[in-house]
Amino acid sequence: MVLIGLAAALVAEFHLRFKPQPSKEELQQFSQVMSGRNKWQGKLAPDFELVTMRGDRFRFSEEVGKRVIVLNFFATWCGPCRDEMEELNRYYQDHRNGPFLLLAVDAEEKPDRVNDYVKENNLAFPVSIDDGRVEKRYGVSGFPTTVLIGVDGRVQLYEVGALPNADVAFNTFLPINQKLLSSGQAMTTEAYLKQSGQVSQRETGTTADDKEAYILDARAKRIATNMDCPCGCDKRVDPCDCHTSRKIKKALAAGGFGQKSDVDIMRELNRRYCMAGM
Repeated sequence: MVLIGLAAALVAEFHLRFKPQPSKEELQQFSQVMSGRNKWQGKLAPDFELVTMRGDRFRFSEEVGKRVIVLNFFATWCGPCRDEMEELNRYYQDHRNGPFLLLAVDAEEKPDRVNDYVKENNLAFPVSIDDGRVEKRYGVSGFPTTVLIGVDGRVQLYEVGALPNADVAFNTFLPINQKLLSSGQAMTTEAYLKQSGQVSQRETGTTADDKEAYILDARAKRIATNMDCPCGCDKRVDPCDCHTSRKIKKALAAGGFGQKSDVDIMRELNRRYCMAGM
């Protein structure tokens, strides 16, 4: 576990050292990223089940312990997600024959849109569409978010924002997990099911239902009414009921935007839920 923590710290240092000086807003976003990383490091990964675009069923509890599993939460409308796809695709093709799986998880979009995206980017790894439940279980607050789960069933890397270098992000973890596999220390399905049944909501990072009531003041209501929902649909934030729009309405209800204009607030919310440059 010490080696895994050290590896995660090295990845974080790489992100800081090789990126331009951040703005005040980016520093706030980075604080959120670090908070998420610290919360998830070493936690038992929540179970879930998805069906890929190829029609294959993926149940995490049945795959845990067999290989390193990387979940990449993305949206077709997210620029940073698109920017990192070529890098992720290359890495997957280089390691697909080893103990490594990359599963992309789309954010509640229509199958035709996602299928076109997969073809356009020539994605070789499996892609699935989430209805919001998996995203919620993994505490995703911005896109892209990448979660690396080791053969011990625990989160070893939690990154929000596009990965500048997949080799740096993943290569440090592969030999650690290969040693766990060869020494018989990998998590079994039986052990995982037993442990996951004892994990509390607080420990896994899940929260109350996002469909809670949002109390929007006049200005927040105006912004939600005029802002296009970034989920890719043709609705505005206010009438849309997707996972992304609920997060935006929750943020508007919380306030804290100071003297920013409506336009600036819309831009900030777009950046927050499709985090660029992190």
